[in-house]
Amino acid sequence: MKKQIISLCLAATFLFLLAGCGEKEESEAEDPTTAVEVAAVSRGSIAAESTVSGQVVSGGQESVYVALSVRCTDVYVEVGDTVSAGQALCALDISATKANYDTAALSYNKAKASYDSQSALLSQQVTQAQEKLASIQELFQIGLVSQTEVDSAQAAVDSAKATMDSTLDQLEISIQNYKSTLEQLESSLANIDSDGKVTAPIAGTVVSLTAVKNGFVSPSAPVASIESTANMEIQVGVAESLVGKLQKGSQVSVTVDAAQASFQGTIKNLVSSPNATTHLYPVTIQVPASAAQGLLSGMFAQVTFYTDTQNDVVIVPTEAIQTGMDGQYVYTLDENNIAHRVTVETGLVGDGVTEITAGLNGGETLVTVGQFYLSDGAQARVVSSEVAP
Repeated sequence: MKKQIISLCLAATFLFLLAGCGEKEESEAEDPTTAVEVAAVSRGSIAAESTVSGQVVSGGQESVYVALSVRCTDVYVEVGDTVSAGQALCALDISATKANYDTAALSYNKAKASYDSQSALLSQQVTQAQEKLASIQELFQIGLVSQTEVDSAQAAVDSAKATMDSTLDQLEISIQNYKSTLEQLESSLANIDSDGKVTAPIAGTVVSLTAVKNGFVSPSAPVASIESTANMEIQVGVAESLVGKLQKGSQVSVTVDAAQASFQGTIKNLVSSPNATTHLYPVTIQVPASAAQGLLSGMFAQVTFYTDTQNDVVIVPTEAIQTGMDGQYVYTLDENNIAHRVTVETGLVGDGVTEITAGLNGGETLVTVGQFYLSDGAQARVVSSEVAP
């Protein structure tokens, strides 16, 4: 019995000491100060931001047709690909058409050569007949030949001319027939190079494609349609309160989520009268060529305009500003890291920062993270600082 009592006493003493140590360790681990991040209040430039929605408008679209119904041997692009002017889109089996073209070209060239040789020969015969007629006419004048001989020589000239005209007319008809055949074959090979490849007529984005490897292309449907990436624009409408602050040539920020694109555009045109339906003023944004890749007509865009620029003003991160019953305020720290609640007045807001028109002068140590856990006069603990030592 005594052993049990002693054991219980020892156990109780051990638990009491253990609890005391735990409380001491917990007390030592606690830190009553608030961890904060700070930055120096600076002066700089700020502009008001206004973001509106718009749509991408292409610089035009061209469809590529071929006049043949032939087999497609290869396809080099897919819908959505960006291509340059002259780039191969697909390859066609044009061996039969090309053979017909070569035959027609040979026949055409032979007909032209025949015309030239016959023209020279027949012209010579006409000239000889005319010279003979002139000689006989001289003899007739001195009475050495009869009128019958003169008439016969004249008939020979007329016959030579008629033969030449008839022969050359027939040759000209042959030439025209061969030429017409050649032009038809050339037309059927339009948009196809000598290797049978169909090429893009303009630089842009492939928006449709009917060519399939080992399938047949048809004259009734375009092989491909390409939307030009040259002169791409974004059309937006802005309120009357904003349009008067915009200037042609000013830079804007553009985001097109569908194309995962963000870039700087330029105000190209401002319309001075509002749309009759929306009552918004149309504004055209020029898309730089370097940013046009992947954009398609009809995609939605977010356009941010920058106006009312102010220079050399006090600016702070917008997230550092809090709003209370008595207005807006921030927290600053003194040299002892004591927090001070400072009432401020704000101006322009843009690009993650806000203009401070009253309350701060620049150079103060501003709490940018942890400010929501502070109170006036509280002790803070700086864990990250962007303040110069």
